[in-house]
Amino acid sequence: MTDERASTPTSVPSWTGPIVCGVDGSPNAHRALEIAAALANSTGIEVLAVHALGMMSELDGHHVPSSEHRDEIEQRMREVWCRPLEGLGAGRWTARLADGSPSDALLHTADEVGASFIVVGARGIGGHPDLMLGSTSHQVIHRSHCATVVVPPEDRPAHGVVNSAPRDSI
Repeated sequence: MTDERASTPTSVPSWTGPIVCGVDGSPNAHRALEIAAALANSTGIEVLAVHALGMMSELDGHHVPSSEHRDEIEQRMREVWCRPLEGLGAGRWTARLADGSPSDALLHTADEVGASFIVVGARGIGGHPDLMLGSTSHQVIHRSHCATVVVPPEDRPAHGVVNSAPRDSI
């Protein structure tokens, strides 16, 4: 008896939605953008960088009311935080501010645009394996409808977490 699967070519998924990537100016978000850019280069899809605006934001080491500094935060996001995306070229990436918590902003944006991937930096503290993820990456992994890549900080081994199954099938 022959195994039909052995003769059936495997297909490569066709991703059409953008890569949604969380940005906040941190080193972890910078690494996540680098991974998102590499993923965009290998798949040919665009990157949508998203920064969540809560009640307060950090600018130049100071906590400031987000609503009063929205334009300044958006300019910083596009000109400084998104630098890893510049190599993709014009039209291959966009940036947007979203109101709310980081996890809600990323998940809502990903659903709204039909994202193929969400890429987010891990912010958890080291030590126990259950503490390797921050609350944002934890929420995104458990609630996303698309493949999710969590990029560890530079000082941790590169054992990123990937959730490729939609929430309904888990």
